[in-house]
Amino acid sequence: MKRVLFLLLLLSLAPTVHAQSFKIAELFGFSCPNGLCPDGSQPHVLIQSSDGNFYGVAEPTIFKLTATGQVTVLYTFQQDKNTGLYDQGHLPVALVEGSDGLLYGLNSYGGPNPDSSGNLFQISKMGTGFQVLQTFCTSCTAGSFPNNLTAGSDGIMYGTTEAGGFISSTVCQNLGCGVVFRVTPPGTCTVLHALDGTKEANYPLGVILASDGTLYGTTGNSNPGTVFRVSPTNGQFKTIYSFPSSVFPVNRLTQYSNGTLYGVSRSSVARSFSLFSSTLTGSVKNLAALPIPFVRGQDVGPLLQATDGNLWTTAIYNITGYVNNFGTVFAVSSGGAAVHQLPLSGTNGANPLAGVIQATDGTLYGTASAQGTDAHGNPAFGTVLTIAGLPAK
Repeated sequence: MKRVLFLLLLLSLAPTVHAQSFKIAELFGFSCPNGLCPDGSQPHVLIQSSDGNFYGVAEPTIFKLTATGQVTVLYTFQQDKNTGLYDQGHLPVALVEGSDGLLYGLNSYGGPNPDSSGNLFQISKMGTGFQVLQTFCTSCTAGSFPNNLTAGSDGIMYGTTEAGGFISSTVCQNLGCGVVFRVTPPGTCTVLHALDGTKEANYPLGVILASDGTLYGTTGNSNPGTVFRVSPTNGQFKTIYSFPSSVFPVNRLTQYSNGTLYGVSRSSVARSFSLFSSTLTGSVKNLAALPIPFVRGQDVGPLLQATDGNLWTTAIYNITGYVNNFGTVFAVSSGGAAVHQLPLSGTNGANPLAGVIQATDGTLYGTASAQGTDAHGNPAFGTVLTIAGLPAK
């Protein structure tokens, strides 16, 4: 009896935990009157810079965003009226701040030649000094179709391309199987490793510099998909885990504060998306199915460990089928339990692609690649979203 009373006393003294209710708010809608989009459309990656402002990419612009929702276009990628080519690239998919304070980004397509397939660019936060640092091409050993760029704690940036690198007539449709590269400010781009498409798989989905000073990444187009590590200095590559047949990672890894790596995989057999964890030695656990449907074209953004301890990201679709499929922002615990699911409505945006980031005040920011409402109440062509209420960093 005394033990029961003691437990009741402890419970009465414990803080009461209330479920937190979050709402998605539209901060900015990309307006396209008469089919012209002066600020761009289809926004993708968004970052918060060391100056406190936000910077992002849309098609075909690089823009600056204040916390109050004011957008300034820093640069617009132009299409050549004669050739139809975007000489400086288009369809941007990545943007990071370098240790030198400059912005570095990737265009996934375009370039000065029909063979071009994206580029690496640099620009100041004032919108000056734009230059292309590396042009990728379908026959390039440097890679083609870049898809990811991250800033390492060592002051160097690391990225991947979907194809290119090791060109062989027997693997990867003669296009190469992708590369891992590094970018050293002020812009020297070097291939660290070209995947061979066989024992090393293919289609790398980005890398992160983990706490042990090694790069970790995933491949998502081979059967099965893999988790790999690669040295950031000499490019030594090792596959540390191969998923079961028909299971593929869908984005880059995230390292949790306890050192564990987390990612998302899809299974064409189980027809589901799952959260998985991995140690730095490649011990992988499938933790739980995610609260999103397995539908054609489903795209899940990279995971973010927010200040509430949960893993937040986005899914391009949230309802099975194609009716009212506006996408969702959701959070799961590190054990895989569903915590929050915030569906988009279409009026505040639709089809988020790039996950979310957390600002220093705790607010989550993200982009929706379609729909929304512009400042005049008209349909927009993508939005910037916010979710307030999480603890500050």
